[in-house]
Amino acid sequence: MKKFRFRLETLLKFRKMQEEQAQIKLAEATNRLNKEQEYLGILRNQLASNLKLLSQEQSSGSPTIETLKTFSYYIDKIKRHITEQQEQVAKAADYQQECLAELEGAIKQRKLVDNLREKRLEQYGKELLQEEQKILDELGTQAFVRDRERGLK
Repeated sequence: MKKFRFRLETLLKFRKMQEEQAQIKLAEATNRLNKEQEYLGILRNQLASNLKLLSQEQSSGSPTIETLKTFSYYIDKIKRHITEQQEQVAKAADYQQECLAELEGAIKQRKLVDNLREKRLEQYGKELLQEEQKILDELGTQAFVRDRERGLK
């Protein structure tokens, strides 16, 4: 009997490659999200430290109006950066979810072809067993006929 050959092997390889690419894309998106979240944390720490510094300045004596203005502008600037960074984090999280959905789709498509291959391989195994059984039956019949002919002589 012929060696097992899956006609859709090329498609299976293509689907596996798509899955690997989707995994890489998801890893990159996750990495980007982590960096964006890390930067947001840095900004929040800057805000907290500057608010603490302002509080210390106020408690240490009477700060000048210029000092208060400078703190106010800088704190407002950090707050705007935080808002912008929160938007970047949200965008990165959305992109990560898109990549995850893409990976799930790629896995589903690959499994579809993989299951088809497994069914075909199982069918091939059954056909092979049937052919072997047929050969064994034929050999048994031939042996029976030979023994019978010998017995008649």
